[in-house]
Amino acid sequence: MLRKIGTLNFLNQFAYGALTVTLPLYLISRGIDVGEIGLVLSLLPLAFLLVRIVSSVFADVLGVKKFFIASNIFSTITSVVFAVAGTPLQFGIGRICEGASSAFFWAVDRTAIMARSHARKYLTVMGIVRSFGTALGLVGAGLLIAYLSFEAVFALLFVLGILGVVVALALVNRGATLKKPDWKTMFSIRKRQLDFWHVSAAVVLVNISFVLLFTFLLPVMMDIDMGMSYLEIAVMLTAFYVSIGMGGLLSVRMKMDERRLLFFQAMAIPMIIALPVSGPYFSAVLMLAGFGFGVCFGLNEAMIGYLVESGRGVSSRIAMLMAPLNIFQFLALAGAGFALEAFGNEAMFVFSAILLGGFVILGKKINSDFDGKKKKEIIEYHPHRGPVSAQAAK
Repeated sequence: MLRKIGTLNFLNQFAYGALTVTLPLYLISRGIDVGEIGLVLSLLPLAFLLVRIVSSVFADVLGVKKFFIASNIFSTITSVVFAVAGTPLQFGIGRICEGASSAFFWAVDRTAIMARSHARKYLTVMGIVRSFGTALGLVGAGLLIAYLSFEAVFALLFVLGILGVVVALALVNRGATLKKPDWKTMFSIRKRQLDFWHVSAAVVLVNISFVLLFTFLLPVMMDIDMGMSYLEIAVMLTAFYVSIGMGGLLSVRMKMDERRLLFFQAMAIPMIIALPVSGPYFSAVLMLAGFGFGVCFGLNEAMIGYLVESGRGVSSRIAMLMAPLNIFQFLALAGAGFALEAFGNEAMFVFSAILLGGFVILGKKINSDFDGKKKKEIIEYHPHRGPVSAQAAK
C-alpha cells in the first residue's frame, strides 16, 4: 500500500516543483511586478490553513481516501485556472485552488504513511520521495517552458492530476480513528504541552527559511539579477532539490542522530548567506545549502513523528501543529516582494539563514528532550486497528 501512497506523494511534489519554477517566471513574463508576485504567492498558505484545519478533523472520521481524491481534483482545476489567467486576481484564484489541493493532501498524507508503516524512518523516506518528485517537476517544467510554452506545463499537470485521481480511487481507506469530529480537543490551546509548541516553532523556522528561498528569492534572483534562461533556472533548482534528497538520505543512514548531523545542518547557514555573492561558485554553494536543508527536513519529520506517535485524531493534531506555519508563510510571502525591493537580495538571504539557524538551535534542544524520554523507533499508532503499545507493535 505504501507504493500507492508513494505515487501520490511523487505526483503531488512533481506538481509542486513544476509550479514553483513556472509561476513566478510566468508572472514576470506577463509584466506583473515583484510586489504583486509576492501577494499572489502568499494566497496559497492562507487557503491552505483554512482548508486543512477543517479537512483534517473530518479525515479522522472519514479516513484518508476522499481527501487524496479531492487533492488531485483541485490539482486539475488549478492547472486550468493558471492556463487561462491573465490578471493578478485571476492568478490569485488559481493560487487559492492550489492551496486547497495542497491542504487536502497534507491533511492526510502523514496519517496515511503512519497507518501503513510503523517505523518512523518511513516519514523521512517519503520525504525523500517527495524531494526527487519535486526535482523532476522542476526540470520537466524547465524543459517544457524552454522548448514549448508555459501552457504546456499546465497541460501536463492537468493530465497528472487525473492520474492522481485514478491512483487515489484504488487506495484502501484507512486513518479513521474517531466516530465524530472532536472540535473541542483540536482547538484547545491550554492542554498543549511545551513539546508541541517547540516542535511547531521548529517547523515554522525551517519551512519559512526554505519557502522564502526556494519559491521566491532564488527564482527572482536567477531571472532578474543573474539573467539565466528558464531552462537554466529549472536545472539549478533541480540540482538544489536533488541535494535536499541526498541530505534526507544521510539523515536516514545516520538514524536521525542530531549530534552526528549537526555539522551538515549548520553548513547550510553560511551557504545561504553566500548565494547572492557566490559568482562562479553559485552552483556548488546552492547544492551545499540544499544538502543542509535536506538533513534539517529529515530531522524535522522525525520530530513530528515523535510528537504524534500515539493516540487518536492524528490528522487534526498534525494540522494544529502546522497551523502557525501557514500563518507565518502567508505573512512572509505577502511581505517578501516589498522587503526585497526595500532591502535588497543580500538582506533577504541573511534573514533566511537566521531562520534556519534558529531551527538548528531549537532542534538540538528538542532532540535532547526526546532523548531524555527514551525515544523509540516504533510509532505507537495504528489508525486502522486503534492505538496499541510499542511493545505490541514489535
